[in-house]
Amino acid sequence: MSLSTHIFLKEREEDNSKFVEIQQSQTTCIAAEDPLQNLCLASQEVLKKAQQNGRSKCLKCGGSRMFYCYTCYVPVENVPIEQIPHVKLPLKIDIIKHPNETDGKSTAVHAKLLAPEFVNIYTYPCIPEYEEKDHEVALVFPGPKSVSVKDISFHLQKKSQNSIRGKNDDLDKPSVKRKKTEEQNLNDSKCKATTLKKIVFIDSTWNQTNKIFTDERLQGK
Repeated sequence: MSLSTHIFLKEREEDNSKFVEIQQSQTTCIAAEDPLQNLCLASQEVLKKAQQNGRSKCLKCGGSRMFYCYTCYVPVENVPIEQIPHVKLPLKIDIIKHPNETDGKSTAVHAKLLAPEFVNIYTYPCIPEYEEKDHEVALVFPGPKSVSVKDISFHLQKKSQNSIRGKNDDLDKPSVKRKKTEEQNLNDSKCKATTLKKIVFIDSTWNQTNKIFTDERLQGK
């Protein structure tokens, strides 16, 4: 094999490698732009049959509903629960619903039906305690201090470190010891999972959100 042929083959391999990298990069960009491109839809046959049969009874409360009970968060009698697809979410979801929000119009129930192990719905003023898990929880709500989704992890880690610094700000401790303790705790905090583990949503009309959003239990999320 001549030297020129060897160089030609090598250049061709490099071109092929670059082409593959470009394709992979384009695929990644497309996936980022269209997160639903790999969405798989389950059969809707069970819902079509239920619609033909009309309203049915909720097996828990006995109420007459179509498809599902928006009070008990379960399918009705003529919709077999084993035929309803269940999805696994990458994190937990808490939904805080305003008491005046009409249950039958709330789309939060859909999330509870499809991911019952990952979604919890609370009616305000009932709100879980998040104080000890600030570095793992984020509230999705627009505001002047909101951060983008891509910056959430950094924001949570920073908040966790600031919290540790605040706890170590004890004037009674010798400065050297206090600094050493702070550094140790900061290193420990980096080892701890500051990954987002739970998202909190508010389910209400815009006119009703302020009362929930300003609740002190949700401040700093």
